[in-house]
Amino acid sequence: MAEYNPKNEVAKKQYEEALLHGKYRDPKTVKAVWNSINSFEAFTSYIDFKDVTTDHVKAFKASLEQEKNKAGELLSISTIRSILGNLREFFEWLATHPQFIKKVDGRITQYFRLSDNANRAARASKEKTPPTLEELETTLKAMPYGTDIEKRDRAMFAFVILTCIRDDALVSLKRKDVDADRGTVWQDPKHVRTKRRKGILTKFLGKPMPLAEEIVMDWLKHLDEVLVIKPHDPLFPKTLMRNNPETMAFEAQGLSREHYANAAQVRDIFRAAFKAVGLPYYNPHLFRNTIVKWALKYMSQYELKALSQNIGHEHLATTYSPYGKLSLDEQIDALEKIGAKMPELQNIPTEKLLEEVGRRTQK
Repeated sequence: MAEYNPKNEVAKKQYEEALLHGKYRDPKTVKAVWNSINSFEAFTSYIDFKDVTTDHVKAFKASLEQEKNKAGELLSISTIRSILGNLREFFEWLATHPQFIKKVDGRITQYFRLSDNANRAARASKEKTPPTLEELETTLKAMPYGTDIEKRDRAMFAFVILTCIRDDALVSLKRKDVDADRGTVWQDPKHVRTKRRKGILTKFLGKPMPLAEEIVMDWLKHLDEVLVIKPHDPLFPKTLMRNNPETMAFEAQGLSREHYANAAQVRDIFRAAFKAVGLPYYNPHLFRNTIVKWALKYMSQYELKALSQNIGHEHLATTYSPYGKLSLDEQIDALEKIGAKMPELQNIPTEKLLEEVGRRTQK
């Protein structure tokens, strides 16, 4: 049975180049696309892409509904939607490519779709409850800071509260990116792994939790005066692991001068910190929700726009929608307190208020 099609490989390689260098897609995204195409190829026994029919697509969709993941569970609707989306974009590219435009039936692209109901179900997600400021502060206060490693861990936790930075950007920051005097962070896309490699200037937001800013400033001083790191060294260095000749095992022995390869270790550190105080794990990205909810209570619209840009959002709606969603209890509490900040208006009859609004709008 064939496990390779030379003609298909040429097309796939060209598409990979188009994604990486034409659309500037992240390599991780391109790898997911490649896996989707390989999966479809294997299902069709590696027939030429030009010979793919709507029957092949329909049969593949049916097989995905029965396929199981590594945990032995059926693939989620969102996973199926992602696979089909990758394939649809690939065949749309084939159908317009000069080498394949007359060979590939462009009509099959529409078959790489789920039903409207399935699409809605795939986009739906269970709301994740963010931590409260009190929970974050309790966790931060309980984190030890006797060793360099413990100081780094606590400073990372505080830094995410202070800046709402993404964890992958966090581990790629260099010391030179932080201006302690101005209290700012320049997330330089040349080396900081920001979303879509966007340059972001972030100002420390210490008002929600002054303790977080104190810890970060202490860490910067420790880096400069005790560890004496260089400007191009990581802001949060990777743990130095060395072999202990007595135990013949690798053990943590301070900090290296290297960056973490990814943010997995950060999540482990945060998970352990929450567990130590008996709280469930909250991923670092949820800290944004906590800070945005605080801002909705205490900031003006002008200040909210500044916060939105501070996080790296071009539009305020992006900050409002996913990060500012209130829980049902918060929603009810807010509505019950309408007018509480303006007691002088509470005893004015509605008719009088409407009359005054009408008078002012006629001016």
